Amino acid sequence: ILFLSQDHYLPSTGVCVFLSDTERLYTVSFQEICDRFGKQYTWTVKSLVMGKKALDAAQIIRDALDLPMTAEELLSESRKIQEQIFPSARLMPGMQVVMIPDDNLDPSLTQGATLRLRSMEKFDPQLFGLPVYD
Repeated sequence: ILFLSQDHYLPSTGVCVFLSDTERLYTVSFQEICDRFGKQYTWTVKSLVMGKKALDAAQIIRDALDLPMTAEELLSESRKIQEQIFPSARLMPGMQVVMIPDDNLDPSLTQGATLRLRSMEKFDPQLFGLPVYD
């Protein structure tokens, strides 16, 4: 199940399983920015931002690497790069896709989803043979 949300760098619920290479693409986008300043977006830094909201994650990255830009600028730059490279994300064959898309996301990008939801609260894991969660 793939959950996409512009509000979070990584979803913070335990039910999410990523079945695409978007995680690699997040890393690519942040490393591209870091390269401009001779910095490395390492696993140590990446692990600090897991589960954080996008702006909070950008602030952590900015602070950890002492980047000469605001968190807002870092987030804006990373999203520009992600808009270019995310269409190349690949799903694993035969997998179900549940999307919680940002309201600003081009609707055509959600057409391949098995199910589109407005919020995680509407997700029923039993529809996909998963156990109920609280």
